[in-house]
Amino acid sequence: MTTPVRLVTREFMRDPYPSLRAIREQRAATPIDAAGLRAWVVTRYDDARTLLAHPDVGKDLVANQEAILRASVLRPEKLRGIPLALRRHMLDRDEPDHTRLRGLVSDFFSGPAITAWRPRIEQVTAHLLAGLPFGEEIDLIEHFTRPLARTVTAELLGVPAGDEAPFPAWVNALLTSFQREDLRRSADHLVAFIRTLLRHRAADPGDDVASRLAARAAAGELTENEAIASVHVLMTGGLEPLNGIANAVHALLHHPDQLAALRADPGLLSGCVEETLRYESPFRMLTPRFARAPVPLTDLTIPANEMILVCPAAAGRDPSRFVDPDRFDITRNAKAHLGFGRGSHRCLGAQLGRIEMTVALSALLATAPGIRLAREPLWQPGLFMRRLHTLPVVLPRRS
Repeated sequence: MTTPVRLVTREFMRDPYPSLRAIREQRAATPIDAAGLRAWVVTRYDDARTLLAHPDVGKDLVANQEAILRASVLRPEKLRGIPLALRRHMLDRDEPDHTRLRGLVSDFFSGPAITAWRPRIEQVTAHLLAGLPFGEEIDLIEHFTRPLARTVTAELLGVPAGDEAPFPAWVNALLTSFQREDLRRSADHLVAFIRTLLRHRAADPGDDVASRLAARAAAGELTENEAIASVHVLMTGGLEPLNGIANAVHALLHHPDQLAALRADPGLLSGCVEETLRYESPFRMLTPRFARAPVPLTDLTIPANEMILVCPAAAGRDPSRFVDPDRFDITRNAKAHLGFGRGSHRCLGAQLGRIEMTVALSALLATAPGIRLAREPLWQPGLFMRRLHTLPVVLPRRS
């Protein structure tokens, strides 16, 4: 078998696209060492799209753990050890459990429900922008994108006002930290936080996700671990717009011609959102999958029980699907990107994320048309995520 590639390097963290281009050009899938497990990274658009709905590709790593470890473990001492209570959500389950868990909360993400959130998103956005110190350097993530996504996510889930501050840091650590102690500590904090939230909402229910899950758990429709994990996965997804907004601002400030085009024609905003998700997807890799049976691709076969990582960052820059893919072009039709996944596991909150990005970008550029980078920011480490650590900008004083 091919020796696993060491993909996560300092260069990869700064700019993953040359490395992803190299492995995409070599073969349909490349094995890497992913936290002690061999995982096959699928980088070509057509293969990635196929695998996201392939009947022989599963998601329940816990239920199939023994076979997967036997086939894929490389360095047992590096295994991450995320608690079971955070791993029994819809994204980590196969049928019928996936449909059961998704169905418990899907109405919160229906078209009418998401449309009803827009005025509140606009209100929070306006409030945050009104409080920014114009004429000074600020971290746009700390002062704008994170509080926006945190507030919307907390209200959707039912987190009491004033209690929402700590959970984004714990969620982020689970996605980006390479230190096992940091992972475990953050996981323990997050489990305790969610368990307390569910108990609070069981005693004082509202029209929110945690209240729904607490009531259904009490009725025996899901276990406590499933309820905790369901809140966790919605927290994680709910915070992602903060990275989408930051990535869009960063891309626009690095491409002044595109920023000028957007200012000249605000109708290009939806295209800007989709192009950002293609060009600089917050997800380098989607959540892990595994091969239930050998899975044939164009020039190789992934063996049974091996881990699979579909890579939208590479698929979104596949020249066989997107013309001149390394060019940021908000006028292109980028809706076919795989940033939200595909098939039954496609992101439940995709439309909410699009609305948050659209509202935030529109309001920010209208309020601070002269926004500029203060200096080049640093990217956070991590295999799965493409996210800025900070985004230092200057908002010119208002005339």
